[in-house]
Amino acid sequence: MAAINLQNVSVSYYLRKSRTRGTNLDGGSVGAQILVGQRYLEIAALQDVSLSLADGDRVGIVGTNGSGKSTLLKLCAGAVAAQSGKVEIDGVVSAQFALGSGLRSELSGRQNAALKCLYLDVPQSMVAEYVEDLKRISGLGSYFELPLSSYSAGMKSRFVMSLLRLVRGEILIMDEWINAVDPTLNETIDSLQSQLIERSKILLLASHSERVLRQWVNKIIWLERGTLKAFGPIEDVLKDYQVWMKNRK
Repeated sequence: MAAINLQNVSVSYYLRKSRTRGTNLDGGSVGAQILVGQRYLEIAALQDVSLSLADGDRVGIVGTNGSGKSTLLKLCAGAVAAQSGKVEIDGVVSAQFALGSGLRSELSGRQNAALKCLYLDVPQSMVAEYVEDLKRISGLGSYFELPLSSYSAGMKSRFVMSLLRLVRGEILIMDEWINAVDPTLNETIDSLQSQLIERSKILLLASHSERVLRQWVNKIIWLERGTLKAFGPIEDVLKDYQVWMKNRK
């Protein structure tokens, strides 16, 4: 069984005050709360958040810019630590936003693909097969054998998106649904993402798209300025969030 349990969790980022000297720190309508200390500014990304997720939960995360969505995803993926509270994650976590990390520009697409396979615990006996799959999905052809430093931005995007083929885990964490820059890749990437969601036991998906949320999630986490405004069935929470957004304008 997979599970995520957060109890009174808070996450903050700190900046030296010298870096923001002369900056107007008046509160705006978006972003985490900024607390001013003697030497540091504390950006309270998450404040006293408690929630529990279990097998079968397909959870969307909504909120304005800077509300804490990405921080919550990173916390559940183990990429950031909590300053206070208790975090319990049971199950293998796969984070979509980490796909492009650790790539080496001096190595070829094939070499990077093989390293990614090993990093993501693909059995040694299956690495060659997976690498060929990545070459096919990316559509890079001969460029797959060349260093990443020779790739255009679009080619790098193709390579990174092909790495979705390697994602395996009971807890799937996605920071927005990936839309391929190249229309010829859209069907393949959509299919890969759909398969990942269907195989996962828990889904955490941050998105600004109502269409994507209604297609894939059954619950919604609503964050605002680092606090948990609501957590419950998609119809209830999404309706309240949309009314709040309309009145806020």
